[in-house]
Amino acid sequence: MAAFATLLLLDLGALARPREEISLRVDPRALAEGFREGVQWYGLYRGEQKVGFSRTERRRSGDGYRLVNRIQLRPGTGGGPTLLQVDTELDRAFALRRFTVLAEGGPVPLRAAGEVRGSLLHVEAEGLPGLPELDLPLREPPVFDFDLGPLVMRADLAPGDRFAFTHVDPLGLTPREGTLEVLGRESLDVLGEEVSAVLLRQQIAGLPPLRLWVNELGEVLQQELPLQLLAVREAEAEATWGMTSPAAAQESP
Repeated sequence: MAAFATLLLLDLGALARPREEISLRVDPRALAEGFREGVQWYGLYRGEQKVGFSRTERRRSGDGYRLVNRIQLRPGTGGGPTLLQVDTELDRAFALRRFTVLAEGGPVPLRAAGEVRGSLLHVEAEGLPGLPELDLPLREPPVFDFDLGPLVMRADLAPGDRFAFTHVDPLGLTPREGTLEVLGRESLDVLGEEVSAVLLRQQIAGLPPLRLWVNELGEVLQQELPLQLLAVREAEAEATWGMTSPAAAQESP
């Protein structure tokens, strides 16, 4: 009875939390503004096997935006960290201002903070041996994977369009040149509905190409990730099922 009561209280606590999951439907106001606040959840798969989940939170912050991406993986998924969180502050044009990175569960825990200073990316890190501070030259403001969609979708897109960008690896913290190409539109089954998505191909120097599917606001519906992973948009309960408690999933270290 005590165990049942505990489970019931946990379930009621989950139901009492505000639900801010972003709807699949983009209303005209959000489309006009080019942004909306809320949370998106993703199941992470390798083939048919579920290996983790991720959560992306999007907020307005001052005259810009804040995007936080948290990835939780089963131990042994890729030999790296089992938890990775990247917190970014963007300006009104979605260009990176500053970020923090937290990685845990891997061989070397990592905590880092970075800031764009003119044509340099200044990084201070704990967990990169011998490199507590770095000043890395930039050709343009850098981006992380989950920041790409909103940046690109501010332009009128047509198949064949290509965009150059500087990508930051959250673990190596080294900028790499990349391109994003518009391949066209595809129908995608998301949250039990068939939706039309813009298909993009991401190419980063020295890495295999990856595809991502986004909506009109650049919000990711499905995305190929390194380590042969696929992120699939799901409801919170489905994304976190069997992985961890809802409360732990939403913690921000």
